[in-house]
Amino acid sequence: TWPRIPGIPTFIVMNSAVAAAVLGAILAASVSEARPQPTWPHTYNLSRSTFLMPCNYSGGSWGRGGGVCLVCVCLVCGVTNPPQGYMDPAVAAQWGVVDFDWSNAKRLWANTKPMDCEERLVEQAKMIKDINPDTKVWVYRNLVKALPWYTSVREKLADPAYAGFFLKFKPGSNASYHVPQCRDGLCTPFYHDQEQTPQSNAGANVTHNATSGWTIYQDVNDVSGMKPDKATGITDGGPQPDWMSCQRAADAAKQQIFTWWPNKARPSANGTCWFSNQWTRTGNKSQPHVEHDHVSGFKGPNPPTMPTSDSNCDGVCDCGKGIPCGEYLWDHRNGTQLREFLINEFVGGANGLASPYVDGFYFDDGWSNSPSKIPPWAPPSYKQCNMWKTGGATEEDYYCVEDMGLTQADVNLVHDNWQQTMAEVFAYVLDHGGFPYPELVSRTASVDINDPRKTCAQYVRSACKPSSPVHNGTLMFGFTRNTFHDINPLPYVDQDIAMFHLVRGPYAYIGHGWVGCASTAKPDLYSRPAVLDTLDFGTPVDEVCKETSTSSGVFVREWSKATVQLDCNNWKATITPKP
Repeated sequence: TWPRIPGIPTFIVMNSAVAAAVLGAILAASVSEARPQPTWPHTYNLSRSTFLMPCNYSGGSWGRGGGVCLVCVCLVCGVTNPPQGYMDPAVAAQWGVVDFDWSNAKRLWANTKPMDCEERLVEQAKMIKDINPDTKVWVYRNLVKALPWYTSVREKLADPAYAGFFLKFKPGSNASYHVPQCRDGLCTPFYHDQEQTPQSNAGANVTHNATSGWTIYQDVNDVSGMKPDKATGITDGGPQPDWMSCQRAADAAKQQIFTWWPNKARPSANGTCWFSNQWTRTGNKSQPHVEHDHVSGFKGPNPPTMPTSDSNCDGVCDCGKGIPCGEYLWDHRNGTQLREFLINEFVGGANGLASPYVDGFYFDDGWSNSPSKIPPWAPPSYKQCNMWKTGGATEEDYYCVEDMGLTQADVNLVHDNWQQTMAEVFAYVLDHGGFPYPELVSRTASVDINDPRKTCAQYVRSACKPSSPVHNGTLMFGFTRNTFHDINPLPYVDQDIAMFHLVRGPYAYIGHGWVGCASTAKPDLYSRPAVLDTLDFGTPVDEVCKETSTSSGVFVREWSKATVQLDCNNWKATITPKP
């Protein structure tokens, strides 16, 4: 078995403070600790030393042909009729490692009855392998949330013999919980929320009042992803108890568009009321976004049509017979029986590691047993279940522990058993030739949160040691972003390429971690700099990089075909080809 790292949290969470904590813990690991590496051959070819977490949930084929070219340079152009609804496999096949989120092909699987996300991920992997068998394809798994759009999960939810696999609502009624127990006429005793659950495009309730002139859109958010400032034209209408009060405030301020949403952390408190001067533009349509618990209003003639979403269902969503769609939770207190299912079937089965098209996994979300802090990118009102006083599940409704009636002892038991399961899952994946994303040594940077210029010398100095986990582990080196959610244009390509070649070992990949899904709203999401396919560094002459003098802040490393230098004082990269 591969050596394991004691004390390193065994989970990665998309878009959360936990992700930053995990990555920070990995980078801070003792330099003497060995890190796992894949079983496949290593490469120093820059074009193949690349990593991408792509995702397409629209009806088009984003990447080329059916959609918009997502890369800065196209190496395999000319492909016609790429499969609709998937990420263009010819684009994905350009990267050394590609890791697909559960939202990939969402427009397709969310409208299949019942949903078939699990099989669609394998189908996407096969398309890529058919073009380039050397590309390593990883797929999404969640060992915290039990997502019923995965067939193997849905089958267990529907079978009373496996009721112990899932956490339940505490005794009560649908009206006594913070999330609905019933949906589309279906109810279940198993706890679930609607945080990232596919919704019905037909569910947006639109009403028009001829007297007031207002058109009201239920479950619609016109200010998604934005904030009040001059650039957006959004202004804060102050705290309001309900959307009707927000509408009256808009009238008083002579505003024609508002969006209101509740304070989920404190349901009895006032919600948020923002005014905007134009509808959010989604693709080529003047439409806002479908989003649960939000209400938007438009005053005037010719109100926009009811919005739809690429990621939602046309009609009633189908998560299986008798199963209301939602994000359920595994009950890790079950212990061995659940663990064996997760290892042997959910991860190791025909749609997992037993498939010839699957090389690894992104394992998402985690359990905490103490309250987590608000992520640096999130507003002060951001609340999730892991921030509850006992700790809880990440990216789940804030009140999930209360709605399940769990005590601190219960949360501790779930947390401890979940950790044990994750350790055994990781060992299984590594022993069977795959690789789990959380075992990567990750470098993430964005100008707004963790500007790499400020830590350049410290990072390179620490990494340029033979025993450094950055060097002897499996490195995922993320291109620096402008902001956490904004990649393009990449601000520091030359510096990132230079730093990568200063610190990398035999197993290292540069590219993009999670940034979101391409869709009709966000077609140009991923960038592939041309230098990835034009620069040839050869193989390393120096085992690790060297600092030109004590504390100089200037680092250099010789390669067979280039000399690489990075001056951290002036943030200047120099790559000198050799004849």
